Amino acid sequence: PPAHSGAPPAASALLSALVVKGSFFLTLRLWFDLAPGLTGIGAGQILGAMGAGAIVVGGVMAIRQVRLKLLIAYSTVAQIGYLFLMFPMASSGPGSLASELALAGGMFQAMAHAFAKASMFMAAGLMAEVLGNDRLQGLGGIARVMPVTAFAFVLAAASLVGVPPTGGFFAKWLLVSASMESGHWWWAGVILVGGLLAGGYMYRAVVPIFAVPEKSGLPVNSISKSREMAVLALAIAALLLGMFPGWPMEILKIGRPHYSEVSVR
Repeated sequence: PPAHSGAPPAASALLSALVVKGSFFLTLRLWFDLAPGLTGIGAGQILGAMGAGAIVVGGVMAIRQVRLKLLIAYSTVAQIGYLFLMFPMASSGPGSLASELALAGGMFQAMAHAFAKASMFMAAGLMAEVLGNDRLQGLGGIARVMPVTAFAFVLAAASLVGVPPTGGFFAKWLLVSASMESGHWWWAGVILVGGLLAGGYMYRAVVPIFAVPEKSGLPVNSISKSREMAVLALAIAALLLGMFPGWPMEILKIGRPHYSEVSVR
């Protein structure tokens, strides 16, 4: 995973939310816009298998971590894997409902992940700044010191797992719908396994945040409330993507009239 552990919170959030999606964006443009005739079912299945591998391996590695930043970093590997599941499900051809559902789901996953992961990395950075470390065992009682940041982290984690009505849930629902529509039902199974793994590693992160501290006092460094509000704003954005998906869907329709077939209800 990206080495975020020594970077400032804002820089870590930017790297995780945007830069790591560069390979996905390039593949997306090549696949659908620049050379759509050169891609086929076989190539799509290969990309899908690589994405499934990232979901499983990234999820297992995230569960094994003892530091919050490393847990979030490995979860990025898993969440990026979802983006590549769209390619085999879009092999039905441009204009088909399965293809448009897959493309919409992949793009929605990219947006939801960007907001949620940026919020989580900024939250983890602030917690580490306050406590002096980001070890999971040392996070007990941090919710009492930083309730806004703790709430934002949980909200962003819910979107990452795919809890309704967050943006992460809507993105995964579109991908599952695409797998059923295309007849590639096994990708829906991969999404389900990924959701269970995400629930596992997010549980390992959230429980210590709200646990009772082992010691009577916490080493506390002060931080500004504006930084906490920035974390909360990003988490709320991930939630609103799922509650009001119509406006983002209208943006995705630009240049792609077939999106009119995709329902957001």
